[in-house]
Amino acid sequence: MDNKLIFQQLSKIMADVKAIGKEKRNQEQKFQYRGIDDMYNELHELFAKHEVTVMPQIVEQERRTEQTKSGSNLYFTIVTVEYHFIATDGSETFARVRGEGADMADKSSGKAQSNAMKYALMECFLIPTEDLDDADASSPEP
Repeated sequence: MDNKLIFQQLSKIMADVKAIGKEKRNQEQKFQYRGIDDMYNELHELFAKHEVTVMPQIVEQERRTEQTKSGSNLYFTIVTVEYHFIATDGSETFARVRGEGADMADKSSGKAQSNAMKYALMECFLIPTEDLDDADASSPEP
């Protein structure tokens, strides 16, 4: 296709996306983060507005199990996912991202996929963690 609508639409999404702060806190390891739900809540409306669909495809998946100090199993999953961004004219592009997840039960695969999606969105749309100051908000002294 000569006219790649997908690139125009992705640029519009990037222009409209607001900062997504690191409002959640991991109590165990003591760090702030932004979760996949924060990403979805901010970007869902923008993807709909600019008529872009995202279709994931798992390209590769690795799994392993390790035993914890207490003797429980800890399941690890690493996925490589291609996220295809598709515009209404059928033009598309993709981002290939790896994601990791660990869980004591059956959630490591879902965590890995959520991790991959979160980083695909952050990197493709350069989502800031805080609002950028307006350059005209202050003037330097002469």
